[in-house]
Amino acid sequence: MDWLAAHWIHLIFIAIYLCFLVAHGWIGRSHVKGLDDYLVAGRRMGGGILAFSFYATFMSTNTFIGAAGKSWDVGLIWCIGGLVQGALCCVSWFVLAPVFTPLTRKYNSLTVADFLGHHYGSPLLRRLAGAIICFASIAYLVAIYRGAALALDQLLDIPYVWAVVAIFCIVTAYTLAGGFESVVLTDSLQGVLMVIGAVAMAVAVVWLGGGLGPMLHKLHDIDPELTSWKGKMPLATILAINLSLGLKYLVEPRQLSRFYGLKDNAALWRAAIIAPLLVIVTYICLFPLGALAHVLLPADAVKSSDQVVPLLLTSGDLFGPVLGVLFVLVLISAAMSSIDSVLLVAASSVEHDVLTWGGKDRAVRRTRIWVVAISLASMAVSITPLAKDIVSITAFSGALYSACFLPALAVGLFWRRPGPTAALASVAAGAIVVPAWAIASAYDLAPLHEVYPGLLVGLGVYTLVGLLGAPREDHPSKR
Repeated sequence: MDWLAAHWIHLIFIAIYLCFLVAHGWIGRSHVKGLDDYLVAGRRMGGGILAFSFYATFMSTNTFIGAAGKSWDVGLIWCIGGLVQGALCCVSWFVLAPVFTPLTRKYNSLTVADFLGHHYGSPLLRRLAGAIICFASIAYLVAIYRGAALALDQLLDIPYVWAVVAIFCIVTAYTLAGGFESVVLTDSLQGVLMVIGAVAMAVAVVWLGGGLGPMLHKLHDIDPELTSWKGKMPLATILAINLSLGLKYLVEPRQLSRFYGLKDNAALWRAAIIAPLLVIVTYICLFPLGALAHVLLPADAVKSSDQVVPLLLTSGDLFGPVLGVLFVLVLISAAMSSIDSVLLVAASSVEHDVLTWGGKDRAVRRTRIWVVAISLASMAVSITPLAKDIVSITAFSGALYSACFLPALAVGLFWRRPGPTAALASVAAGAIVVPAWAIASAYDLAPLHEVYPGLLVGLGVYTLVGLLGAPREDHPSKR
């Protein structure tokens, strides 16, 4: 009874929020007639709704808890990472999307793996890409489950394990029901909550700290390194982490899947304006929060930077009951908007690309089975000691996607010479180098972040094999 008395306002708002999720699942389910409807909503979505979905899908608890809190350890120099990621988001929409989207229609492609298979005429490449997507997706899902459960644990006093189970049940259910359309509709609602929450959180922190100028002076007095260009982390590491995260805008299947759903070019250009604007505003608001929190939180209260944002929302009723409820919904939305998209991408990769047997009449049913299996596996790992630092896990998955897919996918859209051998070699090289380097780094045997050697090897192999090998069948030199 004491728990209900303390959290009844939160529960009412969460109940209303869940009603919207049920409605979106019902709407999406009513439109699912085949795999095309389940995976890309029949390519009939508008630019505005997909822009919010693109934004919400990327801005998970990894951003609202992991990235926002990281500057507690690093200092304000961490904000440079926001510039890197914002720039890469613009590249994704203004450079990549106009070339990639028409080709998805030409190939009748439903996933990133089958896009690569069609683009290079290689079934083996399609299967390899699908397997990598599944592995990287599970790693990323573990990080999101951890972030969401930490938020519920600290904000609603729900034990960590029960929080993970609750999120699993809710997100898996509406992803199962309506597929891509219900995910996009839900993401749009979540995106609105998230951008409002990011701005409100930044305003509240600055207001409670007595203004930005006085907070910066206090922060300098607490620790000069927190406000210096030197910071508490090498700039190369900051750039590496945020490059790993930002390159996901160019190569991560959950982001690229939004391009599949666009109904026409007008929708594409509308989304190209809205999505980067939402992303940049959010980074401006969130990236300094961890550092500024030194003015508001005692140093001994924070054992991990992942705790900074939840502590800001719970310590001393800093934001009051109304804003507190809003921020609970924001963090729940941030988690769910990423979990649903990654689940759908991973399940479709397994069913549509790795295990290609079976008739099309039951493809939707089999995909739904994989949604449950992958979500269950990720949830199980998230409650083990393997799930540690959110930013590190996220950066690893980003490095893996970048090393494997940036050469064959992003570069391959504009440089048409390299053939399937070059694509296969670069994807395989990235899949080997990034995990191996990450393991070496864990034992202090490798000084650089895994994104650097991964990109270097992936791009180097793609370029070398592309130049030495025979041109692609559709290359001008072979016409």
